[in-house]
Amino acid sequence: MQILAMLTMLIDHLGIVLFPDNPWFRSIGRLAMPLYAHALALGYGRTRSFRRYALRLAAIALLSQLPYQYALLAPDEPFEFNVVFTLLVSLAVMRLIDLAAAASVSGNAPSSRRIAASAGIAAGGCLLLELLPFDYGAYLLLLVLIYRYARGQTALALHFFLNAIFLLYKFPAFQMLSLISTLLVAFAPKALEAADRRIRVPRPLWLSFYPAHLAALAAIRQFAIL
Repeated sequence: MQILAMLTMLIDHLGIVLFPDNPWFRSIGRLAMPLYAHALALGYGRTRSFRRYALRLAAIALLSQLPYQYALLAPDEPFEFNVVFTLLVSLAVMRLIDLAAAASVSGNAPSSRRIAASAGIAAGGCLLLELLPFDYGAYLLLLVLIYRYARGQTALALHFFLNAIFLLYKFPAFQMLSLISTLLVAFAPKALEAADRRIRVPRPLWLSFYPAHLAALAAIRQFAIL
């Protein structure tokens, strides 16, 4: 899964920088973001230290911001937080939902109140991501929550519904290709895990790939301008 996520993201970004008129690069790139969203939901569930996990994500987001602006945003485009900041907000929302649920259980609150509290936290996160310029915005948070709380056909149906809503809102039609990633995650998880075991991605490469490849693309783009 890690190799596929990195490869499809690189293809997507190469299309933006070097082949903007070729739709195939962007189409293949639709697989990347859902794989990273799933990795976040999986990592959050498995991490032994939320604090260290969040700090690592924050460091990657900060290191990536300038390369992101110079590599993927046109000079006349407004400022936008890179996608790792969006993942960081999504991580915080999952944490707050779990804390609220734990507090409700300890206080013997009814399940309806727990659901309302979780929905309110998710809605607040969506509002933040839409009011401020975050890459992918509320779409990414909602997809992370789908991977966190849904499985199999339910996850696929929810992802399809999410895509349909955002196609009307702001996304191009080829965003539907992102469903391929959910198909893999939902119906071939053992195959993905086996592939990860066969081809182990060094942890430093996995953590540094986003800012490093953006820095390389930013250099290429700036050199081309000069």
